[in-house]
Amino acid sequence: MATVILLAAFGIFLLIGVPIAFSLGLSSLIYILFFMNDIPWATIAQQVYGGMNSFSLTAIPFFILVGAIMEAGGISKRLVTFVRNIIGHKRGGIGMIALFSSVIFASLSGSSVANVAATGSITIPLMKKNRYPAGLAGAIEASSSSLGAVIPPSIPFVVYGGLTSISIGSLFIGGYVPGFIFAGMLFVLLYLQARRLDIPVGEKVSRKETLKSFIDAVPSLLTPFIIMGGVLLGIMTPTEAGAVGCMYALVVSFCYRELTLKTLPDVLLETARTTGFVMLVMAIASLFGWIMAFENIPAKVASVVLAVLDTPTKFMIGVVLLMLVVGTFIDTLSALIILGPVLLPASNMLGIDPLHFGLVLCMSLSFGVLTPPVGTCLFVAAGLARTSVEDVAKNALPFTIALFGGTLVFALLPDVLLWLPRIAGYAG
Repeated sequence: MATVILLAAFGIFLLIGVPIAFSLGLSSLIYILFFMNDIPWATIAQQVYGGMNSFSLTAIPFFILVGAIMEAGGISKRLVTFVRNIIGHKRGGIGMIALFSSVIFASLSGSSVANVAATGSITIPLMKKNRYPAGLAGAIEASSSSLGAVIPPSIPFVVYGGLTSISIGSLFIGGYVPGFIFAGMLFVLLYLQARRLDIPVGEKVSRKETLKSFIDAVPSLLTPFIIMGGVLLGIMTPTEAGAVGCMYALVVSFCYRELTLKTLPDVLLETARTTGFVMLVMAIASLFGWIMAFENIPAKVASVVLAVLDTPTKFMIGVVLLMLVVGTFIDTLSALIILGPVLLPASNMLGIDPLHFGLVLCMSLSFGVLTPPVGTCLFVAAGLARTSVEDVAKNALPFTIALFGGTLVFALLPDVLLWLPRIAGYAG
């Protein structure tokens, strides 16, 4: 009965539009008042604080800040210019500018929403100017930017690693193979759509201008090597790499003279807002998870799931399909915080590698940014394209199907995801 009340209250709060952090908190409070009223409030406060008190989670604000600095400092603009000079004159090249700019920016920020905001303000008007329909331009940018949560450094990977104690470095390495394969799939779709719509090619620029744009973009392009190189070589933890990345991005942005001491407080304030949301969800979800553990809900869920999905293949297919539905209604990080600790025990009982499970879980939820009504990338892209969310969502459907289809394949082929982490020393 207590479990039913807890989950029903959470579901009702979500349905009436209460933000996820407050839905978790209010449902937890109702449970505590009715069934745990003898628990000291100090214990409850400790559980809330414990949800944020993790060294690995301190990487999150640094990666968010890297993306914010690069957006405000003109770095994204120089990346787009460089990519445009290389492939803008190819068939479908204008759309591919959005794809490759997003892939590069993904290796800097770790956030899909930061990705679409940073590059979309440049690439979407460029695509519309070259006869791409507004809805398609928004869909291309939203789909490309969704890779920001797959290609390292990925904030969902940091959160999952912090929740489960799985190596964040291994998660980062494991994200490269699917990230670049997904980029290749989108590349093919963009080419086919450009041919179908007879989109004109861009004007070819001189080698001198291409070289100039490359030299201008070199400081930006070095950022992912500094961040990920330090992690992969064992020189820095993800948190330290994020801090170094922030300092480097700050120096580069000041050198470009587009970020000033006057505008820096706005960048810091926006980073604080985003970080505050993430950490609030982490804190309250910790309390919610503690109550679920008290009620033995993870074990109950595991037994129910294993009764139906009794093989690794069935289970992984079920996880991808479930995350497709969940990602439609709950944002990526919130769903990951709630469902990760619940589903991981069932995964372990079936002998599924925890790194493989984590990668598939994060990827499945990350593409929820492309599905309404919560698809945040759709809303940002629609605003930049000056069209409706429905128009962008309709045009994004082929890309969304391809990305979820690819995730399903990765769910069934663990060795494809794990070979690179194993080479790097992962022992799973």
